[in-house]
Amino acid sequence: MQYVKLTTSGLLLASFLLLLSGCGSAVPDALAPDLVLYNGKIVTVDEDFSIAQAVAIRDGRFVAVGSDSEILSLAGADTEQVDLEGNTVLPGFNDSHLHLAWPVGEPPDPAIQELGKARSIAQIVELVRQKVAVTPPGELVWMPGGVARAEQIKEGRWPNRHDLDPVSPENPVIVIFAADHVYVTNSLGLSKANINRRSVQPHAQGLFGEFIVDPGTREPTGVLTGRAAARILRVALNVWSVEELERNMARAIETDVIPYGITSLSDPQNGGSPTQPIQHAYQRLLQREEGLPARINLMIRLPVRSLSTQDSLDLINSLLYQPPLKTDFFRVGTFKVSLDKGRPGQKPYIVPAEGAKKVLIEAHRRGWQLYLHITTPETFDYACEALEEAYRLYPRQDVRHIFTHINQPTRENLETMKRLGIVADLQVNAIYHLADDAEETYRVNPERPDLGPRPVATYRDAGIPVILSSDQAPVGPLFTLWEAVNRVRKSGKVFRPEERLTLEEAIRAVTIKPAWAFLEDDVKGSIEPGKFADLVVLGRDILTIDPLEIKDIPVLKTMTGGRFVYVNPNTDPNQKVEYFRYPARTSYTE
Repeated sequence: MQYVKLTTSGLLLASFLLLLSGCGSAVPDALAPDLVLYNGKIVTVDEDFSIAQAVAIRDGRFVAVGSDSEILSLAGADTEQVDLEGNTVLPGFNDSHLHLAWPVGEPPDPAIQELGKARSIAQIVELVRQKVAVTPPGELVWMPGGVARAEQIKEGRWPNRHDLDPVSPENPVIVIFAADHVYVTNSLGLSKANINRRSVQPHAQGLFGEFIVDPGTREPTGVLTGRAAARILRVALNVWSVEELERNMARAIETDVIPYGITSLSDPQNGGSPTQPIQHAYQRLLQREEGLPARINLMIRLPVRSLSTQDSLDLINSLLYQPPLKTDFFRVGTFKVSLDKGRPGQKPYIVPAEGAKKVLIEAHRRGWQLYLHITTPETFDYACEALEEAYRLYPRQDVRHIFTHINQPTRENLETMKRLGIVADLQVNAIYHLADDAEETYRVNPERPDLGPRPVATYRDAGIPVILSSDQAPVGPLFTLWEAVNRVRKSGKVFRPEERLTLEEAIRAVTIKPAWAFLEDDVKGSIEPGKFADLVVLGRDILTIDPLEIKDIPVLKTMTGGRFVYVNPNTDPNQKVEYFRYPARTSYTE
């Protein structure tokens, strides 16, 4: 029998039940578990990474973990008993960075799926025409998922309003390219957003964004780049209603979250999107009679790339509650702050350090956890400096700040992160589609060693807590585990094997460590008495399988709060497991 400290009523009940069963006394039905799972290989992910056979559940929490005989002896007349048939069980996965509202929540659309394949202006315009034909006049035509670079288009440029206007006279249009970096709209879209030759450029206000203009006439072409420009367009055109968001997120949870064993997730929303509709949509989901089948940590976007320093400070101070606010299924207590935007080999946009530091220190002072998007050495350095100053001015023990996407740490960065207890959240899934010469591509600064995407072992070896997440490419913790222990590209070539994690480390990084990072390890992240009964039943044994086959393990069942919220109709352990690109929802591995 595996024990942890007796600190909750669930643990005390477990001890009492075991005492009764050990004395040969029948457990009173009033105290018996609601559910017993037995004949399994239960990987508890407790401190010792111990293995059990069975688990008892009552009122949505684990009350006992142990051998079949020990746990079955606790069952009462009304206790449901489920045979796990020898399958392996892990704690429910906790995805600490998953864009649920968008793009994962984007409904499947054939036109969007084809957009990513379009390689000419004519092909793009034809897809817009098809989408307009099935959209009522006046409604927005929204098409994300275009190619990454203008050079991939035959004409060597992005489409513009003059290309789109003939096929969209009565509908505003937004077509998105470059992984949300470039927005293209038609003349009607520009008009509704009040973008014209007299508009003040976002970058002239120190913000991340530009309305591309014709060099001769200075009229906007309909091409917009950067978060500030995108935000203006999205807000003006009301990209998503609360009702649409609710439907999209509910569908995403049912099709892209619980079938992959995810029982908890942190949604950082999407840059350039207004936060309030997403908050309202989550509120509506919580009010549904059936409730949520996954636990949500909603991050509040602090859009420093599209708001001035003063506006960002005003936003922080306009929130009248003390974080975190939380229930068993919903938590708000984290600011997502993107300090830069860029790609390897390209000049990035960087939020000016002076203003950003003021915002970070104030958010820390007000009690918020900070989740910082960092992709450049400059922002890495000043983020460390800002949090060093924040802790000096306002010492706190009740928060664990998190850095994500961090690829270029110096020794000083690592020392600061360790000293302040900053967590590294990394997305190893991105390794899969790296080119075979990526080692050279990522050497963008010869004076500063670039470890390439997600140098997890570097952080681990420096004593920094590491958690792993999906972001959006693709969603699926088993794929994440596969990459964490293999670091293999689609071609089969390994990318920096010295950065691999052990399987136990990787499993902890998608279960107990994210719970710990968000100060929830007292109630989730491991299969121990007193914690939420969240778990995933796997079709193959992850501890003994060839590591190269981990991504092919099917999820058979997902349980949240003692309730099976997903049951795979296919029990074949060798069934094909698919992972998807978003928003096109095309196969990620093909």
